[in-house]
Amino acid sequence: MLPVLVISYMLQYLDKATMSNAAILGLRTDLHLTGSEYSWASSIFYFGYLAASGPIALLIVRFPIGKFMAVSVAVWAAVLCCMAATHNAAGLLATRFFLGFAEAAVAPGFSIITSMWYLRSEQPVRHGVWFLGNVISGLFSGPLMYAFGHVHSFPPWRLVFIVFGAITFVWGICLIFLLPDSPAQAWFLSDVDKVSAVNRLKEDITGTKHSKWKKEQMFEALRDPKAWLAVLIMLCANIPNGGISSFASIVIEGMGFSTDKTFLVSMIVTGFQGFFVVVSTLGSTYLPNTRTIWMTICSAIALVGAVVIRQVDNSHIWARYSGYCLLSAYTANFPLLLSLNASNIAGITKKTTVNAMCFIAYCTGNIIGPQLFFADQAPSYPSGFAGMMVCLVLDIGFILAMRGYLTWENKRRRARMPVGQEQDDVADLYLLDRTDGEMEGYQYVY
Repeated sequence: MLPVLVISYMLQYLDKATMSNAAILGLRTDLHLTGSEYSWASSIFYFGYLAASGPIALLIVRFPIGKFMAVSVAVWAAVLCCMAATHNAAGLLATRFFLGFAEAAVAPGFSIITSMWYLRSEQPVRHGVWFLGNVISGLFSGPLMYAFGHVHSFPPWRLVFIVFGAITFVWGICLIFLLPDSPAQAWFLSDVDKVSAVNRLKEDITGTKHSKWKKEQMFEALRDPKAWLAVLIMLCANIPNGGISSFASIVIEGMGFSTDKTFLVSMIVTGFQGFFVVVSTLGSTYLPNTRTIWMTICSAIALVGAVVIRQVDNSHIWARYSGYCLLSAYTANFPLLLSLNASNIAGITKKTTVNAMCFIAYCTGNIIGPQLFFADQAPSYPSGFAGMMVCLVLDIGFILAMRGYLTWENKRRRARMPVGQEQDDVADLYLLDRTDGEMEGYQYVY
């Protein structure tokens, strides 16, 4: 299961990030983009993502999740290929919007799949493993973009969209057969293993896949303080992400690297990103109730990186570049937050609702981020990095508030629990699709 998710997420990130690389391969010049048009082309991807977030939450519940994800992959691949045919800003904006719309199912869908297959104690590492698809894509994209940059018989940025889109489309077709809809329908498990896969999850009581949308669970999600704290954490983390993901290659090239070297040194940043993801997810797995601590550490490291990039003089290329490497630490919080939601939200409708809320915040942050990078401030973009610093400080505050709230809620629940009752007493409710709010014996991880 995990290899399928890793490859899919790798292609998703590779496809989403192509515009940042294409920007220094001639896209901005050939399409005659102004600074603001490029920023809006970056942001509009997340308008599409935002528009799809609500429908995706409903469709994930209503349809077989494996088939739904396969179709989503094939559709976004087709849209990516269409980006190669654009000839002006309007065409780029339109295709970027629909690319965001098509890709919106990936992360929330994978988070649901992870919660359907793995115990709460196993989820941080599993979320981290498929999120490492980002890292793998970065390691691949550097040499690939270097190679594309030496193609002269055809516009290299158009070739990027065509090649990556074609590869992803073929993978989407393969997913129809490779990605099962549930453990009970897994083609690679025997009948005995299928029963074991379902039964082992009873102790987690976070809910199995049901096809009925329950309005009462949706309203419970909207009233849940931890859901809104997750939304605020996601928002503050993704304003920096929106700027960096759109302007990464431009910022690194602006530090003083050539176009070719920009692609190659980007691989080092990817290595740092992978390091932070691996350490934080493993640490939160083997040290119980430390997920929010690792999230705080990663945000603090990223804050230091943003300060270094903004405050160090432009003549100190490698010092600023080291700050950029540290800034990548914030990305580790994405799989940690998804695993926190997957572990703490019970009930499939409630879980998908909270995911939708978080991904609306994800989109909003990524829409705002590029707008803080003003064309007249290139290539240092002081306003953009100042905005990142503010967001990362707020992010740390909300993460600590989440930890405090979950700790308090666990104590409150233990105090109200009848003498002798344990969480295992409600394990059979796993198959009944109950929410964490309906089960007083439910204890949260943090």
